[in-house]
Amino acid sequence: MTLSITQAQNWIEEDLQNFYQSYPSTPLFEPIQYLLRIGGKRMRPALVLLSHQLFSDTPEKAREAALAIEVFHNFTLMHDDIMDKAPLRRGQITVHERYNTNTAILSGDAMMIQAYQLLMKRPCKNQHALIELFNQKALEVCIGQELDMSFESRNDVSVEEYLEMIRLKTAVLVGCALQMGAIIADASPESQRHLYACGEEMGLAFQLMDDYLDAFGNPETVGKQTGGDILADKKTYLYLQLLSRASQDEKRKLQGPFSTPEEKVGTIKEWMRYYSIDEEIKALADQYSQSAIEHLNAVDGHNEKKQPLIHVVQQLLHRQA
Repeated sequence: MTLSITQAQNWIEEDLQNFYQSYPSTPLFEPIQYLLRIGGKRMRPALVLLSHQLFSDTPEKAREAALAIEVFHNFTLMHDDIMDKAPLRRGQITVHERYNTNTAILSGDAMMIQAYQLLMKRPCKNQHALIELFNQKALEVCIGQELDMSFESRNDVSVEEYLEMIRLKTAVLVGCALQMGAIIADASPESQRHLYACGEEMGLAFQLMDDYLDAFGNPETVGKQTGGDILADKKTYLYLQLLSRASQDEKRKLQGPFSTPEEKVGTIKEWMRYYSIDEEIKALADQYSQSAIEHLNAVDGHNEKKQPLIHVVQQLLHRQA
């Protein structure tokens, strides 16, 4: 049987439920249970399973590692929300707001430890390589978050710096997920390399499409009011490209006060369309997605088993706008 993306996600939901129910509802673990219950796409852990099945008929052997990467990802979200002072996560009150900041910090620390416990739960032939990869990419995620925070106080951020930031903060963990599945299945170093590169390209495409949808998506299908990044003056690809092309008068207006939030969003989106930045970002996301598929095609394994991963890449570009 070849797992589909939906079946892989269902496995993860089942494993997450068993995971958080195995811990008592104490002040340390209750916030973890709360965060994991409010949902998510479960894309990263699903990729671990879909990658593993390229080389094995027993994808269940990668379930603990898949769960580990999802627990780690949610740990980063818990701490990111504290740093961003975010009131909501997936439409629900964030952990630090529902409980308190100290509890969120400590519960996040516990999640990081739990991720390592899960990684060690079912040892594999290449356990050292698995842990080494996880350590390196976890550290890179932290570097990406630090870069993202530093951008808030800088007015000289370049497009290249932004792309490197989203590579570190978002894309490396997607690459890590795909390579982890391959490591556990004892795939060749060449296949591991291509799968990691496929994941990085997927992560870059995903984040760029997120930037696009935040500005130009349909609120009913995206699930939130568009223009949030514009109102927050976030230095996204769209904003940085506009800043590099705008006239001096437009730059003054861009960085100055607007009469209303609606005027600000409407005006800046109009300028982005005028300079074709909305089409440019979609073209760049498509470029990354095509590169991801090329890396996937270079991987050893059955083409039939690659189809769920190709479907994931295609979904990235065809999310509702």
